[in-house]
Amino acid sequence: MEITTIAWIGAGALGAIGLFFLTKGWITVYNKFIYWRNKLDEKFAGIDVIMQRRIDMLPALAQVAKKYSIHEYKTIKDTIEARSRWSKDAPINDKVKAVEDVENNFLKIQAVFERYPKVKADRLYQQIMGSGNITRIERKLQQFRLTYNRVVRDYNERVQRFPRNIVAQVHGFKVANYLNLGNKANQGAQEEYKPRELFAE
Repeated sequence: MEITTIAWIGAGALGAIGLFFLTKGWITVYNKFIYWRNKLDEKFAGIDVIMQRRIDMLPALAQVAKKYSIHEYKTIKDTIEARSRWSKDAPINDKVKAVEDVENNFLKIQAVFERYPKVKADRLYQQIMGSGNITRIERKLQQFRLTYNRVVRDYNERVQRFPRNIVAQVHGFKVANYLNLGNKANQGAQEEYKPRELFAE
């Protein structure tokens, strides 16, 4: 009886020790996920600032469109709506989708104005789009995108690898989407530009 009792006590002690290390390990993995999710938000914050500069251009571009009776205004409205779809509380993947929508629509905005030579000579238009403004924004956005996507890669690896993926599933840590900019516009054969079809209501 004494040997059996000692065995049970020993097993219980080992179980308690195992549970302690398992719980500690779980907490450690969970805290790491919190760290990486915060790092994702931090890197995206830089993208958010750059995108706000994009959005700040839209009211002035709308004035230019009105001045020259440019009716393909729908894409400007779509771009503003795309920006308004994310907030500080929105999931990161929703924010990424909103950025991609804004950028794709901004490419369409540039295509619209390219078809109006008088617009390109307009002083307000030159202030907004000239002097390397667009180039600087695009360069900065690409730099932030690369930094953000590197963090996404490291975060996703942790979400998907066993046994950390169990902790991720239990606590709702999901794979983050990479930020892709300009892919729709720059990859593959381009269709002929048809403004009335492209910007039809």
